[in-house]
Amino acid sequence: PVTVTAATTPMAFAEAGGGHEATKSAGRGPAAPALRANFDPLAVFAPEVTTAADGTARVTVKLPDNLTRYRLVAIAASGATEFGKGEGTLTARLPLMVRPSAPRFLGFGDTFRLPVSVQNQTDAPLTVRVGVRAANLAITNGAGRVVTVPANDRVLVEIPMAAEHPGTAHLQVVATSGAYSDAAELALPVRTPATTETFATYGVI
Repeated sequence: PVTVTAATTPMAFAEAGGGHEATKSAGRGPAAPALRANFDPLAVFAPEVTTAADGTARVTVKLPDNLTRYRLVAIAASGATEFGKGEGTLTARLPLMVRPSAPRFLGFGDTFRLPVSVQNQTDAPLTVRVGVRAANLAITNGAGRVVTVPANDRVLVEIPMAAEHPGTAHLQVVATSGAYSDAAELALPVRTPATTETFATYGVI
């Protein structure tokens, strides 16, 4: 069963983020979770890598903060006629993952429900505290939720929000469950509609 309730106490949020190394691990202890903010789809581009004497080459990669599957492509060339190509995949994940799906942009005064996917990658159910903090966005029905996520499953949480002023809105979402935690930060533009009101006037003489 999936249970969603309102949180009774406010959430703690990370104030500063940091990149995760190639092996991503859950936060341990009471420290705030590392804030994921770099969602660059390209992890590394190495145009010139020379092989060692044994024919192997190594490239050190510091992954962005995306929790996703990366496609790895390697192309080798020697002289004018010898070449080869190989492909593989690399999956970056956490035991507990939170994925907000914000709209691409908003108009000031817009209201929406922010979908937040909370994913449990462990073999046991987790009781997860989900919290949201925002700037230039009003949270209209509480910023916290408590969610029960079954083992190796996910739960969708929706947070009602409203855009306040033209400019840029900033959004932080954090999920914690015991030793596991994850947090993500997003920014989205809040635009001014070209026409906020249309009316017509007519008369007869």
